[in-house]
Amino acid sequence: MTTEIALRVRALLRRPVPGVYLNSAAEGLPLDSAGPAYERYLEAKSRGSSGRAQFDEIEHDARGSFAALLGVAPLDVGFVASTSRGLDAVIKSIEWLPGDSIVVPSTEFPTALFASRLLESRGVTVRRIQAGADGTLAEADVLAAIDETTKLVAVSVVSFRTGQHLPTAALTERAHAVGALVFLDAVQALGSVAFDIGDADFVCAASFKWLLGVHGAAGLYVNPRTLERTSTPYVGYRSVVDLFPTPPAHEQTYADGRRFQEGLPDYAALAVLHASLEQLAPLRAEMLEHNRGVTARLRDGLISLGAPVLAPDAPRGSIVAFESARYAAIAAALADAETTVWARDGRVRLSPHAYTTEEDVDSALAHLAQIGVA
Repeated sequence: MTTEIALRVRALLRRPVPGVYLNSAAEGLPLDSAGPAYERYLEAKSRGSSGRAQFDEIEHDARGSFAALLGVAPLDVGFVASTSRGLDAVIKSIEWLPGDSIVVPSTEFPTALFASRLLESRGVTVRRIQAGADGTLAEADVLAAIDETTKLVAVSVVSFRTGQHLPTAALTERAHAVGALVFLDAVQALGSVAFDIGDADFVCAASFKWLLGVHGAAGLYVNPRTLERTSTPYVGYRSVVDLFPTPPAHEQTYADGRRFQEGLPDYAALAVLHASLEQLAPLRAEMLEHNRGVTARLRDGLISLGAPVLAPDAPRGSIVAFESARYAAIAAALADAETTVWARDGRVRLSPHAYTTEEDVDSALAHLAQIGVA
């Protein structure tokens, strides 16, 4: 871990870091390339319909950059509005019957739990995998929940709740062995931690967190083999090969990740995403290494203060969280010290990124020592 890479990334930000910023799991900070990227979009938009060729170029560029980050073919990536929308589209592409099951850890983001409850109301069995007393999700428990009734395993690569980095190779292998599909929510992983998507069927991540983009765009990777086992969830303007087919009743959806697209995407968000990914590409390896070190420093410091850190010994992304009945007061006191964290649901969550220095972490820990973490 070095402070040098953090300072190099800080120099690329649109504005200076606001104090000690430890909330990238909620909102990443935009780069200076965001301004010209927006201008690229606005220049095309200002040309009216004549600018649509430039819109296509923006989408093409963003698809290529996102695919390169995942290590997949560009046309296996479609764009949706959010990670939640990606999961919704995947669920709707599966033919669910009473008695089928979905496997969802209890540490998933609420929208995944909401979606599973909606399926449950339609006769689908929901296997909610409970975490241990310290918040750690056991991989063995996830594997044990997958059986021949399972249609989908929906898991986060990095938990928004605890920061645990869950290995996914074994669960993907187990799911495929019984004919189930795997959806990986990578919104808290992509850009913050190194991971291999392996043979997953779907991987989705919005761009406004660790990728330092803006709201409105999420990349959805679709394994080509998976298209043969799912149906078209909807037919949209951008999911078909020809909008005006001949004859009219014979529309054809794309035979790749674009099948899951709907109407025109958020081209401004895609322009920013492409610019951010390209600007950070030469620094990516150093950034991920830095994140590992600075997050370990934060975790160790919190443990030394006596904070009840969630999943304390598990591999993790760039998130450390601890439970406290005083979560709101702790966050308010930190805010008074110009330190930004996330605090809800009985937890205080701190999420450093590549622009976080060792001094930032030490400053936050010093304030927490004064405030108290119980």
